[in-house]
Amino acid sequence: MKVAIIGGGACGLMLANILERQGISYELFEKSLVGRKILASGNGKANIGNINLTEEKYNHPFAYHLVKKYQNQLFQFWKDIGLYTKIDEEGRIYPISESSLSVLECLLKRPLHIVENFPVTSIHKLNQAYYLNEVRGPFDYVVLATGSIASFIPKKQAGFYSFLDSFGLNQSKIRPSLVGFKLSCDFKRLNGVRVKCVASLYQRKKLLYQETGEAILKVDGISGICIMNLSSIYARLKDKTDCELSLDLIPNISPVLVTHKDLIGLLHPKLVDYMNPYSIQQVEELLHHFSFPIEGVYDFEFAQVVSGGIALEEITEQMNLSKAPNVYVGGELLDIDGMCGGYNLMFAFCSALKIGEELCNIK
Repeated sequence: MKVAIIGGGACGLMLANILERQGISYELFEKSLVGRKILASGNGKANIGNINLTEEKYNHPFAYHLVKKYQNQLFQFWKDIGLYTKIDEEGRIYPISESSLSVLECLLKRPLHIVENFPVTSIHKLNQAYYLNEVRGPFDYVVLATGSIASFIPKKQAGFYSFLDSFGLNQSKIRPSLVGFKLSCDFKRLNGVRVKCVASLYQRKKLLYQETGEAILKVDGISGICIMNLSSIYARLKDKTDCELSLDLIPNISPVLVTHKDLIGLLHPKLVDYMNPYSIQQVEELLHHFSFPIEGVYDFEFAQVVSGGIALEEITEQMNLSKAPNVYVGGELLDIDGMCGGYNLMFAFCSALKIGEELCNIK
């Protein structure tokens, strides 16, 4: 029995560890460097999970139930590889070192069979075995764990999913998610200003989602964790017309304003200057409804994950393809995406646990 793992991210590296422990023959293929997105997670601190697990954190119940089932095994796995963790006030799980490099190095403690700089462009089946790019093989089983084009520059996005062509899978259109919004505004004077606020996503005046957090104003848009979470809701909308972003700049405060000077101490000086041309009555409205039409989102290059991917009806409960039972799919290739806070990495890790369990049972 020999397994090909395509992708050296969270899912692929964890699965390689599982197979290595069980003495199952495998090779892991990575097109560039292993663990690239792990290193970027949590602004370099590696937000690898979250204890505040609810169904609403994912776009599909499948992800929630999988993570819920395997989260205790995941925590034990981290201990087994010597990865010590801590939990912040938001339930986010980080390595105690607050270094994403610690996570990667713990995953690489065991010598793993990794082939770097090997972009897989095709997968062919011949005599019940699989071959990668027609030159590497034979493999009895293949695990697709490449992740997505999120955070790749455009020239590296081309042909990213070409290895899926031979399977004829139903796939939903991928869209940037956990990304900033482009707004119909000119924030040149406000570029870089950070505001603690309540951010709300509306469509045709109907509230779709709301979250408290820090927003970061840009020249032509807005970002920040709470904004990214709104973008995950936006990404799933089939109809994205008439969407609006609204910020409550001073939630739970109702100041009495007489002149514009009364804004000093309430807002960032650049925001005070921005509101000077407006009347006091208009300013009072803007303080709680700083609203702009949404033009769209920033490109995949600036997204943390994608929304869309291989349709869940293409896989079985064992996470293998119904059309190709010896091929398994884990992580972000599936039409699964979660909100900020470690939920996406957690799903990738837990999908590796599930696939590893299935392969070990076959052994």
